[in-house]
Amino acid sequence: MSTAEDHAAIPTYLKAHGPLMGIAFVLVLPLGAWIVRLSKVTVWVHASIQLLGWMMMLAGLALGIRLGRLTDLPSNNAHTILGTLVVLFLFFQPLLGYIHHLRFRKLQKQTRWTLMHIWNGRVAVLLGMLNGGLGLRLANNTTSGEIGYGVVAGVSGAAYLGLIVWTDVARRNNDRTSKDDTTGGISMMDREAVESGRAGVE
Repeated sequence: MSTAEDHAAIPTYLKAHGPLMGIAFVLVLPLGAWIVRLSKVTVWVHASIQLLGWMMMLAGLALGIRLGRLTDLPSNNAHTILGTLVVLFLFFQPLLGYIHHLRFRKLQKQTRWTLMHIWNGRVAVLLGMLNGGLGLRLANNTTSGEIGYGVVAGVSGAAYLGLIVWTDVARRNNDRTSKDDTTGGISMMDREAVESGRAGVE
């Protein structure tokens, strides 16, 4: 049961929900992907950054659920539906990542768990960026606020997509040129990843 104090706190909940989700999907989660592909950090640095973004997402979800119960907004709006799907996509992402890492370390090659982890994360992050704009519109945010978010999310999303394309093309080229330089079926790039602890995250 909601109280007068709960209703008075709605603006505060809104101010916390939006930034938490925005920072998680526009900055933290993409950063976790960028840093592991553009530097020599270990997989655990990647996992720590992504876990931070994941926890911010769950906190934002809790605030969003509370807001839904306190306001008269219909639950079948596009922001709520897409947001629920994104959270479902990412809820098991840490487990997928752990399984794929274990399988990669054991088999020294990518498996279906690798593809599930990578593509589940990619799709969810991009949809999460898009959903932030839908949330601002639902909250009747200012035009300048929507434009500001659109610019930041657009730049982050474009950089994220560019990184995906660049690293995927680089991997394919490396796989083609390293066929004659393999040990036990693992390419030079993947051997270096295993040795550095970054197995399966490129």
